[in-house]
Amino acid sequence: MSAAKPVRTDALPARDRLLQVAVRLFGERGFDAVTTREICAAAGVNPGAIHYHFGDKDGLYAEVLSLPVRELQARMTDFDDPALGLHESICRFLRPFLFDDGNCSTQLFLREMQAPSRIFMETVTTEIGPIFDRFALLLARHAGLAQPSAAIHQLAMGLQAMAHDYALSRPVLDVFHPALRTDDPQLEQTCRRLADWGCVLVEYERAQHAAQSKPQ
Repeated sequence: MSAAKPVRTDALPARDRLLQVAVRLFGERGFDAVTTREICAAAGVNPGAIHYHFGDKDGLYAEVLSLPVRELQARMTDFDDPALGLHESICRFLRPFLFDDGNCSTQLFLREMQAPSRIFMETVTTEIGPIFDRFALLLARHAGLAQPSAAIHQLAMGLQAMAHDYALSRPVLDVFHPALRTDDPQLEQTCRRLADWGCVLVEYERAQHAAQSKPQ
C-alpha cells in the first residue's frame, strides 16, 4: 500500500490538517485500516499531534463524525419553525441531504451505515438522533398527533432516506435517467417533489388517526 499523499497545509492549523486528512482516509478505507502514524504523516504533523488535539484515535474519529452533523444542523435553518408551512419545513429538512455531493464524509457515513462502529452509534445517539426526533415531531404536529407514532417515525426516516439516496446514487441516476440531473442540476425540483409526497403522506396519517379516534 502506498503512503497517503500529504495535503496542502499552507494556511491550516495542525488540528484542521489532521481532520482534513482523517476525513479522507477514513472515508476511503474505514477506521480500522488507517493508522494514526499515517494520518500524521499525511497531515505533515508530528506523531504526537493526535494525542495533543484529540486524546487518541477514537477522539479524532468522533470529531470527524461530528463535523458533518454540525454542518447539517447549520444548513437546516430552523426547519421546524412553527411559522413555516409543512411543505417548506420538509424542503428545509431534506435539502442538505440532496445537495450532498458524495464527498469523503458521505463515503464515511455510507461505510458506517453498512457496518456501524461503537463511535458511530454514540454519534447517532447524541447528535443525529435529536435531529430526527425534531423532524418526527414536526410531522406528528401536522398529522394532528401529540407525539410521533411508529408510522410517523417510519415516514420521517423514509423521506430522509429517499433524499439521501439521490445524493449517494448520482452516478446511477446519470445512467438510468440523465435528464433528471440535466433539467434539475441542483435537485431543487426533486426536493420540492419529495416534499409534495411528504405532505400527502402526512395527510394520510392524519386521516388514519382521525378514523381510529372516532367512537365505535
